[in-house]
Formats: sequence, structure tokens, C-alpha cells
Amino acid sequence: MSPPASLSRPLGTASRPSELLSIAIAVGAMGTLGFSVTAPILPDLADVFGVSRGSIGLVQGSISFAGVMFSAIIGYLADRIGRRRVILAALALFSVFGVAGFFARTFWALVTVRFLQGVGTSGILGVGIVLIGDAFEGAARTRAMGINMTGLQTTSLLGPVIAGLLAVNGTFRPFLIFLIGIPLAAWASRMPADRPTETVEKPLRHLRAALATMRREQTLADFAGVLAATFVATYLLHGLGLTVVPLLLDDEFGIEVAARGVYIAAFQLGIVLAAIRIGVLIDRMGKANLITAAFALMAGGSAVTALAPSANWVVAGLAVCGFGFGAFVPQAQAYAATVGGPHYRGLTVLVWVTIIRLSQLAGPPAGSMVYDATGPTVPFWSAAVVTGALAVAWIPVRRAVSSATSAAG
Repeated sequence: MSPPASLSRPLGTASRPSELLSIAIAVGAMGTLGFSVTAPILPDLADVFGVSRGSIGLVQGSISFAGVMFSAIIGYLADRIGRRRVILAALALFSVFGVAGFFARTFWALVTVRFLQGVGTSGILGVGIVLIGDAFEGAARTRAMGINMTGLQTTSLLGPVIAGLLAVNGTFRPFLIFLIGIPLAAWASRMPADRPTETVEKPLRHLRAALATMRREQTLADFAGVLAATFVATYLLHGLGLTVVPLLLDDEFGIEVAARGVYIAAFQLGIVLAAIRIGVLIDRMGKANLITAAFALMAGGSAVTALAPSANWVVAGLAVCGFGFGAFVPQAQAYAATVGGPHYRGLTVLVWVTIIRLSQLAGPPAGSMVYDATGPTVPFWSAAVVTGALAVAWIPVRRAVSSATSAAG
């Protein structure tokens, strides 16, 4: 005899797409705190642990290392056992090991718990995008991705501000923010049971079948391009915006920790302004022109930051970079949620998340080490040159690759 619904579902079941979108946004927003909460306290952590500014980037990079290792398998599990189970398990990991950062009193202990927290981060960020892909289609999906990005980056915007204020009375106090995962898990339990009705192949077969589907539909080259562009943009902007900028603000302009979080939040503000209007921007400019403009804005914002004569100019540069990033990422997310179809959606989205994690792993340590070795301007000029080249070259490269792929097909 099955247990009563009231026992197995004490909070009921969400059925409206709007509530599922809200859950996806709330869960994903929790994941963004993994990076934004620690950004303003990086210089202080370096002082507490007695490590160099070049080494402290590992605190940001370690949370991504687990994502590089486990994101694809998490996506496979989302296809095989359902989105709800994966999200609830990921929330538990993220919250428990996030709060554990409050008790870490050595550098390597903090790096370790951040790594374990990163396993959960990949699940709650990636599978939230999968949920949106399941609930929406076509242009509505891209708009929903923009709304999702707005919610995530609004939280990311507030995260450094709140963390900076909390850190005034204790460097480790911002890690207690992750306790919010407890009520969030209760709300996420309202997600409907979604175990797939079709049998999902073993991991490698599932991957091969997804690749075969994309080759047959001639979308594999475009998906590879989306992955490459995502890596470059995130590598540069996370390596700079969330790692190098707080060091720049501290060393060059003497900005204290509480104000540092406010300055860093300009990047997230730019993302929010673009993402919330992504549907309107696409209607006015078209997808291809908007992506070109997005890379151009990233390049321009990086150049402004490199030339900044004051902290206010750093804020302006970060906001422009963020607007460009916010115009690009929702389109990339929507494509990753579309290209494999519903049967492979968990895998294709989490492969995209793997690329995000790889760039977030490599970007912060590289940014802090380049800053340490060359000073404040070289990292930003590098970002300006690379994203500027993407703005000019991505359409011709895409056309050439697509033509070659069609000829081969």
C-alpha cells in the first residue's frame, strides 16, 4: 500500500511553469553565491592565511574544479534519474560544504571544502537550466533564460555587497549565507517527480548517441562554437572581474572591503540590465548582431578598466563588460538546452556547464598570477584584445565551418 500523498509530499507539487521557473531561478541563484560571496574577501583571506595574492585565486578556482570533473555525469544523471532528485542532492552538498567554509582555518582546508561545495554547484546551476528547457520552447525559452539570468545575477550583485558588510566584523562570516539552502531545499521538493519513462543508455553510449544526433541535424559545429565562445568570455571575465578587480581596488585605489563588494557588483548590474531585456534586444538587433555587439562591449569595457584613472572608471568598465556578457550568455544557454532535444538535454546543458566550470577554474588563478607578475593593466588589455577579435571574427569563422560541415554531410 502506497503512503498518503500528504506524507510523501508535505509541501505539495508545483505544476505551473511560472513556479518551476521560480524554483529554477532560486536554485541557480544559490549557486552563483558560491563565487560572489568570496570575491570581496579574497585579499583578507590571503592576509589571514599568509599566502600570496597570486595563490588566493585557488579559493575561487577550487569550486570550479569539481564542476570540470563531475558536471557531465551530473547531466547524465539528470537525464537518467530525473531533475528533481539531482537538484535536491546538489543543494544538500552545496549548503553543507558552503557553511563548512566558516570553520576552515587553514588555506588548504578552505580549498578542500570549496571543492566539495563545487560538486553541488554544478548540479544546482546546470539542472536549473535544464528545467527551463523542459518547461519552455522557442523564443519563450530564450526569454525565460534571460529572466533566469536576471535572477541569478541580481543575487550575484547583492552577494558581494552583503558579504562585504558581513566581513567587516569577521572575515569568515560570509560563509554563513549558505544556510539559506535549507529552506530552499524545502521549496525545491515541490518539483514534480520526473523520472524518465524511456530507458537512458549507459553514459558513454548516451554521449555517443547525443553526438550522432547533432551530427545528423548539422548542429554539432554550432554547439562546439558556443562552447568555445563561452569558455573564452568566462575565462577572461571571471579571471578578471571576480578575482583581479578586488586586488586592483585594494592595491591601486585603497578601497576597503565593505565598499569593494559594491564596486564589484557593477559587473552583475550590467548583466542584469542586458539579460532582463534579452527578448527585446534580439527582436531589435537579431541574434547574430547581438552576439557581435556583446563581444565588442566586453572588449570596450575591459579597455576602460585598463585605462581607469579612478575606482569609478573601474565601475564603468565592469558595467559595460557585464552588459556584453549578459547579452551573450542567455542565448548560449538556450542553444545548449535546445540542441540535444529533451532526451539529451541534461547532458548537453551540463557539458556547457563543464565549459563554464573549466573557464572558472583556470581564469581566477591565471588572473591573479598575471596580475602578480605584470601589474594591473595587462590582464585587462589581454581581455580587450581577445574579445575584440571574437567580435570581428566569429561570424566569418562560423560561416566557413558551417559550409565545410554541410559539404562533408
